[in-house]
Amino acid sequence: MSRLRELLILRHAKSDWKDPTLADIDRPLAGRGKKNASKVGRWIEQQNLIPDLILCSPAKRAQQTLKRVCVECGAQTQTVGALYMADLDTLLKVLADAPDVDRLMIVGHNPGLERLFNYLNCHMDESTVTLFPTAALAHFILPADWHNLSCGAGKLSQFVRPKEILLKE
Repeated sequence: MSRLRELLILRHAKSDWKDPTLADIDRPLAGRGKKNASKVGRWIEQQNLIPDLILCSPAKRAQQTLKRVCVECGAQTQTVGALYMADLDTLLKVLADAPDVDRLMIVGHNPGLERLFNYLNCHMDESTVTLFPTAALAHFILPADWHNLSCGAGKLSQFVRPKEILLKE
């Protein structure tokens, strides 16, 4: 049996739009976003899905999501500029260039993450697009070689939204 790897895709949590003078990359998390990011981090830890490495967009909202997730689950992290507002082709290149770890997480933005999610599920028809809300987490099982991931290469293991998460005490 060939080796498999896991990919966790996390969209940044809800951002704050109160200050219209901020550049997009500088928008912070809203209060709800902070709570949801911590909740997702606790869920990751409780599910024993702690990544070997997390690659994160440099955007403030993504970095703050990462910080709250990592406080809960702990993981090695790396900021990757290409993840900021990345399209599908860029995301596939980031994955191809990523270190060969067993479980990798990427933290980024829509619409790119939504397109990656649908690509790995082989749902490229826009009418079947799955919505990927803020702080949603997808867990895929993939072949070990990420250099030429094809449409449908992934097997979706789990997809959770913060409102669906029930934490153990």
